[in-house]
Amino acid sequence: MTIAPDRDALAVLPALTDPDRLATIEDTGLLTGADPAMDRLARLAAALLGAPRAFVTLVTPDRQHLAGMVRHDDPADLSRETPLNASLCQFAVATEEPLVIPDSHLDPLVRDLDPVRKGQIGAYAGVPLRTRAGHVLGTLCVVDGDARTWDESRLALLEDLTALAAHEVDQRLTLARERRLHELVEDLTREVPPLADAVHSLVELAEQQEEPRLQRYAALTRSRMEPVLALGRRLESTSSEAGRVAARGRRWVDLGRVLQNCVRSARAATGTDAIRLELPAAVLPVRCDAVGLERSVTHVLVTALHHSRGDAPVAIRIGGPTSRGAHSADDEDEPVATLHVTAEDCPVPTGELARIVARFHEATCTESGTAAPGAPARVRMTGGGVTAESGTVRGEVRRGGRLVLEARWLLEDQPTGVSRR
Repeated sequence: MTIAPDRDALAVLPALTDPDRLATIEDTGLLTGADPAMDRLARLAAALLGAPRAFVTLVTPDRQHLAGMVRHDDPADLSRETPLNASLCQFAVATEEPLVIPDSHLDPLVRDLDPVRKGQIGAYAGVPLRTRAGHVLGTLCVVDGDARTWDESRLALLEDLTALAAHEVDQRLTLARERRLHELVEDLTREVPPLADAVHSLVELAEQQEEPRLQRYAALTRSRMEPVLALGRRLESTSSEAGRVAARGRRWVDLGRVLQNCVRSARAATGTDAIRLELPAAVLPVRCDAVGLERSVTHVLVTALHHSRGDAPVAIRIGGPTSRGAHSADDEDEPVATLHVTAEDCPVPTGELARIVARFHEATCTESGTAAPGAPARVRMTGGGVTAESGTVRGEVRRGGRLVLEARWLLEDQPTGVSRR
């Protein structure tokens, strides 16, 4: 799946380009147009929340696909796709969190998007559509042309409907895997007869004790065994969803380059200039989950913009390289890079703060880290504020709503393959 020629690649949030997620979207079979089951779920969502529009969306790097939809306020509009730059759902996909916006014109995250500027979207509520394997493919969302306050009990029903939509998607994915398994089994059975012939010949030669010919037929057996083994490996990876999810390797990357890409994408996707980035001149090679780090940075940017109550920018700064010094339990003088994110008047809820910190830690920690990946953040109250910590990552929402996030990485010599910016 490629990005459309008129779509700037920098405007695509990193989470949307995950190849495993895109392969899963293809496997659903929902990119071909209208789907009756998804349309029913959209109609239910619109009715339960009293919204004129509701959609089941699948978000790809170039557009938003509407597998299910209802437009009571514009029934003549039968289009099943929208440009990505008109999508609010992309932010729910990127953060993997529900996105609830009572007044889009006042929300710094989306107020500069075209459909908001043109008055097409006044209020929005979307819940991530998550598969059993953890891929967020899109959302089930409701839209109103006017600003409104969404009822909390109705939003809970929207989450229930999204769970039903996810169950339907998982069933389709299961059927797709079963079809692939059936095809692989057929391929495998076609390879068995020649393999059986080779084995039979080898056995006969072994009984005759003719060593040179035995070696030749053994070699033939090995050559004919290889396609069978290859099909077996394909069968194993296709039959298990875990085999489809590529391992997120921890490798050396330039921390500054990753942050530049995330900030460019966030600025272009939101249409806002309320993100400030300050980088040192030096290349800062760190070992981390690069994909996870991109998602973590995008998560905090989207969350900070969404919860901002003013026009103060989200500021990102990297300090380093500096000595680990006092931060080190063993007093080793190792160089570190430190990421600082601050946002004024940004009262991020405690639960979201904890998830941001936990996700950052999972992306930053290495085998020698102090906590296991996926471990929840420790949350405590601090003088009227809230602090969440996990490993070398610390987040705080201070009195008055000032958001502060700090993450640290050990630095080593620049590895081969990490180029200067």
